[in-house]
Amino acid sequence: MTARKTMQLAGIWAAITTPFMANGDLDLDGIRSNAAHFGEALNLDGVFCHGIMGEGWSLTLDERQTALEALVDGCGSKLPVGVVVTHHALRETLVLARHAGRTGAHHAVLMRPRGPYSDEELIGAAKAVADAAGLPLVLFESNAPGMSFGPGVIASLASAGDLIGIKATGGTKSVKALRELAGEQCTVCDPHEEQWLSELLLDPDMPLYADPEPYVYQRPDQQSIRAYQQALQADKDGRALAIWRQLQPLREVYNHWIIGALDCGRSPAAALKHWMQRMGLAAGPVRAPLKPLSEDAKRRLDAALDACGLPPPPTEAA
Repeated sequence: MTARKTMQLAGIWAAITTPFMANGDLDLDGIRSNAAHFGEALNLDGVFCHGIMGEGWSLTLDERQTALEALVDGCGSKLPVGVVVTHHALRETLVLARHAGRTGAHHAVLMRPRGPYSDEELIGAAKAVADAAGLPLVLFESNAPGMSFGPGVIASLASAGDLIGIKATGGTKSVKALRELAGEQCTVCDPHEEQWLSELLLDPDMPLYADPEPYVYQRPDQQSIRAYQQALQADKDGRALAIWRQLQPLREVYNHWIIGALDCGRSPAAALKHWMQRMGLAAGPVRAPLKPLSEDAKRRLDAALDACGLPPPPTEAA
């Protein structure tokens, strides 16, 4: 059995996209430049890659490894990386897990693999992944069909000390149930920024892990999420609430274009990447079979972002 590093989740983490070139190839320079922005300009505490926002399903095995290497290189020692290693074949998952450990990832993230597996089989697979990586695990737990590990698996892995966290995307009731089940053994995170102030009031050490809000809401000169966290730490609850409220216009755009797509079973990657370009980040196109935003959708999203006071998108020359 491989000795596992013991690491914890803390601070503000973001779920990031995978930038592509116009021809669909990986944009490795874009991956590195985004990583530097996340760590140096936005002062994030970690990034989560190759999940739903990262179009991880569209990447070949080699691309997932190459992209992770570029990301870790861009992040340097400042910014920890959590990486989804789930593949439909366990052998390939183990390849990705070993590579994550060798490359210097902070932790491996497991989504539930597709297949008619028993709890015992899922537990065995998760333990094999943790051993192969030599890293702690974070589970991506969702109420969507076919994406839940189920309480038996979660309780077993948590009690055995295999987990440092659970990213719980099912809403407040789901988060509460998972905390009752496994909250004593690992950190159960609600990834939605809108809930984080309430979370911090209950637990000042609760991390924000991990959705795109930290880099689409924040700019180097306006780090509102970090600001309300720091205000709360300084016992300025009223100030924290005032800063939190200032983000509401952006939340409404985010909930419509990003969360709304997810709730309908669609990928929000095209809208997210368009928003990222407004922020001056590398994004590029989505990969087929995903469709790009229509020109009408771009105009409507831009109008919504304009109304929030976001700067106009950079010109091609820029």
